[in-house]
Amino acid sequence: MSKAQIEAVAQMIAIPEEEPSVAEQRGAMEQMAAAFPFQAQHSEAVEMGGVSCEWIWDDTARDDVVLLYFHGGGYCLGSIATHRNLIAALAKAAGVRALAVDYRLAPENPFPAAVEDAVAVYTALLEQGRDPSKIAVAGDSAGGGLSLALMLSARERDMPQPTCAALLSPWTDMRAAGESFQTRRDADPMIVRDRLLVMVGRYVGAASTADPLVSPVLADLSGLAPLLIHAGDAELLLSDSTDLAKRAEAAGVDVEIKVWDDMVHVFQAFYPLVDEGRESIAEIGAFIRERTA
Repeated sequence: MSKAQIEAVAQMIAIPEEEPSVAEQRGAMEQMAAAFPFQAQHSEAVEMGGVSCEWIWDDTARDDVVLLYFHGGGYCLGSIATHRNLIAALAKAAGVRALAVDYRLAPENPFPAAVEDAVAVYTALLEQGRDPSKIAVAGDSAGGGLSLALMLSARERDMPQPTCAALLSPWTDMRAAGESFQTRRDADPMIVRDRLLVMVGRYVGAASTADPLVSPVLADLSGLAPLLIHAGDAELLLSDSTDLAKRAEAAGVDVEIKVWDDMVHVFQAFYPLVDEGRESIAEIGAFIRERTA
């Protein structure tokens, strides 16, 4: 990694002085994504369980394995379009087909809408005859938290677990109470606590931040599929990853965590610019290949 790589990313994700509206933030995220051209050979819009989704794959992808992906954006921002390039890179690294999910967003659709959509898509895959041992779940930031909420919901409904989950800087604690909110406060160029709490309010609505489907780090994690967690050492939400790993291990879950020096929140999204982003994607791909072999 060079200093120029980090400076380029920091410039792209710099926090504006005045907080934009939700519409402005959504537009800015779409504009940033447009800087990275779509890399996959194929994509196809579909509907799964009543939810808009998109298949993304290359000619080398296995047909029998699905990477079920939930994008980040604080449950208020983001879409398949904003994350299509990252999803394509992960699918290619894993050698599988990715199914990207356009779950409903807050504030128009607060909790539990996103969780309901995640469960609906997963249920539809199983009803199609997909083998859960050939379904890997992944997500970044809020999408990482949603991946966990799906797995918890599946367990409570006596549905089979997916074979594994890869979580990129997962947002798992809506209380914003982790140690890193103090220790990484000046290191993170992207996230500030006050603005994060605004997103929490938009998503949680009348629910509680202590609800395990809202803050999965507070859940009983026993019985969940193996987890791989990648996070950056310079992100405000670092404790959401490290605390999750500790609690998962204590619950008997097969969990592996890697914290990347100097990296920011969901640094993998900037893989065209950052060496570590490409390395992380390769390691996540290898994890999915191994678990779905």
